[in-house]
Amino acid sequence: MQQERFHSDDLGPSLDDAGRFALWYEALEAQTCCVDIARFEDRPFSALLHSAVVEGIQVTHFAGSFGRVKRSQSAISRGPDDDLCLVFHRGAGWLQVHQAGREAQLDQGGVFLGANGLPADMHSDVAFAWTTLTIARDRLATLVGAPEDLVARPIDSLRPAVGHLRRTIENVLALPAGPPDAELDAHIGRTLVDLTALVLGARGDAARLAATRGLRAARISDIMAEIDRGFGHPGFSADLVARRVGLSTRYIQDLLQETGLSFTEHLLERRLRQAWRMLSSEAGDRLKISEIALACGFSEVSYFNQRFRRRYGMSPSDCRRAVPR
Repeated sequence: MQQERFHSDDLGPSLDDAGRFALWYEALEAQTCCVDIARFEDRPFSALLHSAVVEGIQVTHFAGSFGRVKRSQSAISRGPDDDLCLVFHRGAGWLQVHQAGREAQLDQGGVFLGANGLPADMHSDVAFAWTTLTIARDRLATLVGAPEDLVARPIDSLRPAVGHLRRTIENVLALPAGPPDAELDAHIGRTLVDLTALVLGARGDAARLAATRGLRAARISDIMAEIDRGFGHPGFSADLVARRVGLSTRYIQDLLQETGLSFTEHLLERRLRQAWRMLSSEAGDRLKISEIALACGFSEVSYFNQRFRRRYGMSPSDCRRAVPR
């Protein structure tokens, strides 16, 4: 997976707003499809582009102090492609979309499908803030009948598949940089394709296949995100996660078994990894072992010591002494 992050603040204080906008705009066109942008002239320029490409699918966070974005014929000629682009509108105001002879107005949280091969005009009363997914048409050819019929039509943002896809994109963009992992990339790519197909209305066998792979993977991701948020509480449980994600406790257990570890094993591993980080950090030096154990969700220090030694082959105290300062 390749990631790029570019913020206008990185351009340095010596440039004026016009200069920073010109450089940021150049970087934008190098990383995504070509567009024409009109920024707000009555406020300081600020913009962010964070993109990741996995298995040929691009996901982005795109935000800035501009009120209009166009995919004109000139922009299409500068960067021709016929990809489809799902746009999740995160701005605080409305977003007006014109494409394929259609017009739609979206409130915050709205979703629509765009086509890069067609001229488009989008404007808003507030600064733009989008999350997007761009995918080649042929990746969806056998899953979705006629996606072009959905272009510039609002998509129901309350559908479960839409929420799962949005969270999956967020999770992909939150992944830390690391060495190439072909197996992980393939899994992420399949999940994004399957969820996109469900969002765009896959039917029949294609829908069943996408639901089996994509929704289950997205639900596992949601469960793991809840574990990341709640592992520090000693009373954290599968029952609590079930209530938060709207699934049964049994189903959560079944889903996680597919990963090779039970809920309890995932939770324990997350707590132990956090304990290792704290014991290895300078900030952790100021804490007692018992305080670190409690902060990581262990209510009994003796149990923490036992599990830590079994996992890492040393005691928490040995781990602390082994890290060079």
